[in-house]
Amino acid sequence: MNNTAEVCIEIDTDRWTQGLPAEFSSWPKIFQVPPYLRNLNEKAYEPKLISIGPYHYQKDHLKAMETQKGRFLKDLLRRTNQKSAQRFEEAMRGIVEKARCYYAESLVISDEEFLKMMVLDGCFILELFAKLIDESSNDSLLSMNRLCLNNILEDLILVENQLPFFVLWEFLGIASQDRRTWIEGIIESYKGVMPRLKNCHIYDERSINEVKHLLEILCTNWLSSLGSMPEGEQGERHVKWDFIRSATKLREAGIKFRRGNEHDLFDIKFENGTLYIPPLNFEDRIEPLYFNIIAYEQFHNNGSRKRLTEYVTVLDFLIDNEKDVGLLCQKEIMYHWFGTDEAAAKMFNRLGSELLINPDFFFYAKLFNNVNKHCHDPWNQRMASLRHNYFNTPWALISFFAAAFLLLLTVLQTTFAIFPRS
Repeated sequence: MNNTAEVCIEIDTDRWTQGLPAEFSSWPKIFQVPPYLRNLNEKAYEPKLISIGPYHYQKDHLKAMETQKGRFLKDLLRRTNQKSAQRFEEAMRGIVEKARCYYAESLVISDEEFLKMMVLDGCFILELFAKLIDESSNDSLLSMNRLCLNNILEDLILVENQLPFFVLWEFLGIASQDRRTWIEGIIESYKGVMPRLKNCHIYDERSINEVKHLLEILCTNWLSSLGSMPEGEQGERHVKWDFIRSATKLREAGIKFRRGNEHDLFDIKFENGTLYIPPLNFEDRIEPLYFNIIAYEQFHNNGSRKRLTEYVTVLDFLIDNEKDVGLLCQKEIMYHWFGTDEAAAKMFNRLGSELLINPDFFFYAKLFNNVNKHCHDPWNQRMASLRHNYFNTPWALISFFAAAFLLLLTVLQTTFAIFPRS
């Protein structure tokens, strides 16, 4: 764990808002991942098969899917009885400036090319989920290889691979597609990619207007499916707190580890010297998902908690090396698919690096304070020192009991020698 916690960053919004119409002068919604995060795991942010939006547009390894986008557009037009994409292009022409303002970085692409890209990408996303919702659909791209479909779905939730959601919403209206059914279909389609995903939110016209992109819908529903961080349960705002030590160091300090509430991933508790941590099953394919949702949370401050960021912060403090992972696995708290505990520890160290958290609004502040209070208690410190210096191995414990047993025998022998039985 890197024990330096950055609190905030300042971003000059003037370069994005200067000279724009008032209705467009708002904080950009779709960012490129900054180098300090990208360098931790560059592959986590890179699409495998398909580019969506301008950030990965026309990259060589993604060009093969452009043909499939064109085919999906034709399928969409055929399904909705339209002879051409003219209605989509006209709708996009009216919102192209607003759509460009959604992207934080300068785009070296003309309005006309940007418009065509948005139509092609947006119609692909619409038709993709229409095919997945329609159980009778037998599209060759989706049915021939589940791995191919999973790669496409994973690419669509990369933080840099997003379209403004209002564009998709506009296109759904043109396609006369039921919007609520479409969103429910998206949630259903991602259940194989995002473990434990459930449809936890009902969107009305007002709330849907606040949605930035597809990743936000899936992120919000997935984190709500994993658990909750209700206000006031762990502690109040502006509580001073300090770092906790790694899992093996806490065990040496006398803290026990137990498997916690399996229905709420974020429900980490400390009671009577025992740290209860809900079980975590971490597959290697889910690593990019964590990186991208954390990146999303870092740059979207909508007043809600950064749930995954705060949860990963706890794991990062608990895991320094393979011994910490081994302890958590031994206690059936963690399961991983990384081959070795060392590889898993390195992954969590990367995931926890460079996290920006608000120290005045940290959900686990009270938990950290209670853990540290237990560790600093004089009696607990003496017991921890005893365990560390004299009972740190099973053989030391056996030797202690053997010596105690011999001492007891000696005392009994001496007692019988002084006071022989009559």
